[in-house]
Amino acid sequence: MTFYKLLTYPTCTVIPMSFTREALGSSMASWNPFRRLFACYDDVDGEEKEKEGKMTAGSLADRAVSSSKPKFLKLPKFFKKNNVQNNDIKCKEIPLTFKQNLNEKRFLVAAKQLINREERLFSVKQDGVGSNKSRVEEEEDDEERLRKDSEDLFKAVWYTVENTFEVQTEKEKEALKQAVLVIQQEDEQDRRWQGVGEKQRPLWRPRCCRKTHGSLLQNMVERRMDEAMPDSSVGIQSSIQKEIIGKGKRLKEDLLHVAKHVRCCYPEDNVCQLYATLYHQAFSTKLREIADFGLSDEDCEHVLQWVNIHYPSILENNEFTGFITYKELERLLPENTLTSLEEQVLIKKENEVQKWCQNILREEKKDPELRDGCYISNLAIDTIGCIHGALKSTQEILGSCSKPERITHKIKDFLINYQTFLENIIEENQANTDAVLKANLLCIRQFREHITKHQELFPAPIRTECMHLLITIREKIHSYFTKPIHSSLKVKYTKLGTREWLKNSENVCTELLDGLNEHILNFTKLDKTCLKELLSQLHKEVLAEYVRKTMKKKIKLTDEKKQEQAAKALRDNSQKIQALFSEAGSNLDDLREILPKLAEVLTLKDPQFIALEIVKLSRDYPDFSEAHACAWLYLKANLSTSDQKNIKKTFSEFREPDLLDGQDRDQDQEQDPLYSSRNFFSKVLLN
Repeated sequence: MTFYKLLTYPTCTVIPMSFTREALGSSMASWNPFRRLFACYDDVDGEEKEKEGKMTAGSLADRAVSSSKPKFLKLPKFFKKNNVQNNDIKCKEIPLTFKQNLNEKRFLVAAKQLINREERLFSVKQDGVGSNKSRVEEEEDDEERLRKDSEDLFKAVWYTVENTFEVQTEKEKEALKQAVLVIQQEDEQDRRWQGVGEKQRPLWRPRCCRKTHGSLLQNMVERRMDEAMPDSSVGIQSSIQKEIIGKGKRLKEDLLHVAKHVRCCYPEDNVCQLYATLYHQAFSTKLREIADFGLSDEDCEHVLQWVNIHYPSILENNEFTGFITYKELERLLPENTLTSLEEQVLIKKENEVQKWCQNILREEKKDPELRDGCYISNLAIDTIGCIHGALKSTQEILGSCSKPERITHKIKDFLINYQTFLENIIEENQANTDAVLKANLLCIRQFREHITKHQELFPAPIRTECMHLLITIREKIHSYFTKPIHSSLKVKYTKLGTREWLKNSENVCTELLDGLNEHILNFTKLDKTCLKELLSQLHKEVLAEYVRKTMKKKIKLTDEKKQEQAAKALRDNSQKIQALFSEAGSNLDDLREILPKLAEVLTLKDPQFIALEIVKLSRDYPDFSEAHACAWLYLKANLSTSDQKNIKKTFSEFREPDLLDGQDRDQDQEQDPLYSSRNFFSKVLLN
């Protein structure tokens, strides 16, 4: 045994290698005085062979001879001071033993020492040991010690890996990194033994360390998720929600720890994605168990929120960018489970919306509020908020924009009930009917604006049906206000298209407009935009009634002079009617062209030009029918029967098909037909 064994671990002070027992024996007369000294260190004899790995710890700079006094144990003074210097003594760096490397968590160096021993041992076995019994026994002892040392090493390695979530300091990170490098080194050693016969290779090869590592991480993750404490936040009553939140928090905290402290210990692997996959599997398993158990509506909604909102936001956190790819993970829940949960949420939302809308209609029977001189109702705002809120929240919960569209069907159902409600209000004609209807004209406009602005929320068929319902409801309310006006002006309307009108059209028109103006002045306490819409509707109805009366075949214009006189009356009356309604607030400027175009037909003499003008009218106003054409041609009494037939034939041939007319009407309705003059002649009812 060399004298350097006297040194205590881990100081490893460098001493002269030539200072051995033999050297002492040759220079001193007796060895006995030193036996007691070496007896103190006999327990280190067993480690003599472990230097054979030739692995060293630290750099040469770390192992340089210290200028300070070596730290020997306090021993009796056996020697006298030797004043003679030996300049031939050389210094050598002392390698650490396997045990020392293991204790210092130098796992990679320790593992390399074992691999060197493994390769030497099995190279000897392959060479054969003959019949030398002592050599066989020595080989068996070496193999047993190697197996035992390997167990000690991997016990320390797996213990270090198991403590991954305790890693904080640089020393702990280095230990984990050493453990990971050992696993990689062992994988490489397994590959080196591939192709070697089972009897010629070690019993522990292949070790399959990477597989063991994966299983260990999986068990760690599952255990940590099982041990996650339920969330204790105030306000959460459901035990299921508390459990899910608790596990979600554990998942987030652990993945953040991996990204911050563990990632650097796996330089060659994307350990963040590995842990994300393991936590994903564990979280998915728990959610499936919960979903299969049967959930209340609130818990069902909470599960879907985690699937589609909270969980993706955790894994798509900026701190995981470049380390975790969420899209590579499987879905948390299988498709059939998701479909069942989504259906439960949709039914709940539909029932909620229906109940809210019923309550809103029930409240509408009260007198509306008068604000800034206008009657105001919150019905539309409340209903839109209810349906829009339910739709948006359901889209977030389900993670889809298409599936929650069925909730928009509820707005159609609501509008049907709304129409019935307003019809009952009109029929009952209570003292507050005017106020309620004026307030609801504003609601109708708000509904239209919302549907137009958020078309993406409504499937095309639902959007079209809702707009049609709103137009119908608005027309009913407009009719409630305009019908009494037309009734009061009935006598004045009867003078239109008569001989009196032809002789004194200016007075007849002025009388009509004066009566209209009185009624217009009574349109008060209406929202400004709603007032313009009502006036536009009245404008269109008055002009339609004007045209209808002139088509009643009360007079015949037998000569050109009367036809010119009638045409002039039409143009003059058109200007006065347009001026009255424009000043009042009507936005239908296009209506100013209708009477002049009809007047143009009366002034034409050539039947072919008359036919072309009639066809042009049908192109500008698709609702201008053959009945309208015949009624207007009746005024031109100087047309022969054959001319009238030819004009009708030309009109039938060149008039646009009804199909296109229908398409035009649908397009106009999307743009609010109230402001279009193309549908004007649909208001001119000749029967």
